Amino acid sequence: MGDAEKYSHVIPSRRIIVDAEDSIRIRAINEDIWVEYPQAAKILGYVKYMMQLPEKHQSPCLLISSEGGMGKSAIYQRIVKLYGSGGNYNEGMLASMTIRAKHATGHKTFSDELVGALTGNMYRNGKIEDGIIAAALSARKVRGIALDEVNDMLHANRSDQAKNMKLLKELSGSPYHLIVIALGTMDCHNAINSDIQFSRRFTKIQLAPWKNEQAVRSFIESYAMTFPLKSPSKLGKPALVQYLMKESDGVLDKIVKTLCNAASWAVLEGREEINFELIKKGRDMPFAK
Repeated sequence: MGDAEKYSHVIPSRRIIVDAEDSIRIRAINEDIWVEYPQAAKILGYVKYMMQLPEKHQSPCLLISSEGGMGKSAIYQRIVKLYGSGGNYNEGMLASMTIRAKHATGHKTFSDELVGALTGNMYRNGKIEDGIIAAALSARKVRGIALDEVNDMLHANRSDQAKNMKLLKELSGSPYHLIVIALGTMDCHNAINSDIQFSRRFTKIQLAPWKNEQAVRSFIESYAMTFPLKSPSKLGKPALVQYLMKESDGVLDKIVKTLCNAASWAVLEGREEINFELIKKGRDMPFAK
């Protein structure tokens, strides 16, 4: 039996390392990896639809919010990978920018960084003429911008907050017509809602804790297929799924960490599969002997 058949429970790209050293497999287990699930697929579907729309007087905008650990930043990274400068989408691209603490130091810092993100750092001056920015956007085929950690805009003083939001609103209208995709914690609603007119342009999606047992079962079974373990793990049992949901409170990050810890224990202890015992043990970080 060839490796492709012997390790059919592992996704093809990972089968080559199933027989690798334990340290290599543990590193692979704990790498950030994208596994799609219904809510993320819906959001990516929205983005794809928005990218296909013609330029509009007021471009559509999308706000994705959640408490910590619900996969918001992973969705942001996925959007950037699919539609950013390195993506393969031929109809245009999304610029991207993560809001940092330094952007709260003043409107000039925010506007300069935003112009840099939009123009691929051809320009880093928020006061540059509209026509020059529009020409740079056209040359790069920029259709919009994805902004992560929008909640951190609230760290600016009230005057700068208003100016920053006004700039984003202007970018979504004439002459730029840019899509704005904003992601952040629940506080980002306060940032967006500070401009009621701009807020109305957003479709708003909240990433809530997972409560659907079938959705959790499907996700953990798919995620387990990325683990380079020599034997398949049977993770679909109702008691195991219910335990994982209870212990994680439905928080995606906790579910993933428990799975990764359990898979690492499976390698370290030579078990080569995840069972209920290792899921329970996965509440804690493994230690190497």
